[in-house]
Amino acid sequence: MKNLFRLTCILSLLALTVCVRAQSVLVAGVKHPADCEFATVPLIKDLHAIGFPQDWTIVVACNPILWQKLQRKGNAFSTQTAYTNLVGRITVVNAEIYRVPLPLRASAHSTPKLVLQHEHGHVVCHCSDEAQADRAGGVFARILCPAHEIRCRQH
Repeated sequence: MKNLFRLTCILSLLALTVCVRAQSVLVAGVKHPADCEFATVPLIKDLHAIGFPQDWTIVVACNPILWQKLQRKGNAFSTQTAYTNLVGRITVVNAEIYRVPLPLRASAHSTPKLVLQHEHGHVVCHCSDEAQADRAGGVFARILCPAHEIRCRQH
């Protein structure tokens, strides 16, 4: 609980808010929201198609140092793309997934939109199970493999 409180404090100090269908999108780690448009513009487009709850918060970590800090705060070392904290009603997205070439290599999900669908699946099933989150999020063709396996691809 202490880490969740710290995470909330850090994010509220670092973030600027943008509204997307009543969800809050916090842009963190940059001085101006425009500095992270490479991620926020396609992210907002993806979010319109997915349907996170209205009271959900999406945090975009717009630089690698902040992403690593938020990974530590969220105890989310097994992901390089995004993670969801169900208790805090927050999903943290690594902005770099919108900058790197596709398919994503650090994930079993080949596109940022599939990453978001997977995270939404955690919200829908209210669970931490990865396979259940894929099913609940509508990600049906997931190949389970280590994140370092570059031959692993979404089909």
